Amino acid sequence: MSEEKFIFAGAPYSNSAPLVDKLMEVDSRVRVINDHPSQLVADLNAGRADVALVPVVHLFNHPELVMLEGLGVAADGPVKSVLLKCNVPVREIKTVERDPASATSNALAELLLKKHYGCSVERAKSNADAVVVIGDRALLSCPAPAGDIDLAEAWKEMTGLPFVFAVWAVRRDFPEIEMVTKIAQQAYKAGIESLENIVARYADEFGTATTFWLDYLSHSIHYELDARDIEGLTEFRMLITDGPLSC
Repeated sequence: MSEEKFIFAGAPYSNSAPLVDKLMEVDSRVRVINDHPSQLVADLNAGRADVALVPVVHLFNHPELVMLEGLGVAADGPVKSVLLKCNVPVREIKTVERDPASATSNALAELLLKKHYGCSVERAKSNADAVVVIGDRALLSCPAPAGDIDLAEAWKEMTGLPFVFAVWAVRRDFPEIEMVTKIAQQAYKAGIESLENIVARYADEFGTATTFWLDYLSHSIHYELDARDIEGLTEFRMLITDGPLSC
């Protein structure tokens, strides 16, 4: 086996910590980099990364990529960290400001506003009726003036299915898919086994209770994708390609 390292790319959010934290421990050939989620496909295609935790809309839009089976970042109900923060009541929303970090969350917000809430919306760069906010910034935020919509919860209400936000992906021509899948699975298992340490780190960093992070990482998010998750993923792909949404 070549001594060349496998480069995994992730995003600097707590929700991916159980997938990413132990990658370099389970295999000494692995190097981990963090990048803006919107840049991870470019990292793959430029050869800066071999494996990346990509938002699923990027997977849909890039046929040169394939997902690694079995793992992702998903929620089966409220996720708490992917929010539409409403400055007016939901039925009055006409403009939405996107979060530059995630095409998936932006597409989900626009889809739900159109199909679940019956709103016709346009995008705005400021002073919008609602704003998509993701990650730890959303998780730790105060409610918006007209409240927050948890996008995973609204998706579950509309479809009855879990929502998959991101998956490990590689280029289709990557020769070591089986090996990096094995590494990703081993790292996830080790990450879950050390969840108490992950929780303590975030509690210390943000000054919040360990119980807050434990609940978030062990109940709001799940990482092992089953048939229902794949059904939700397929449904999302179908819905965003069956209409005028641009991702």
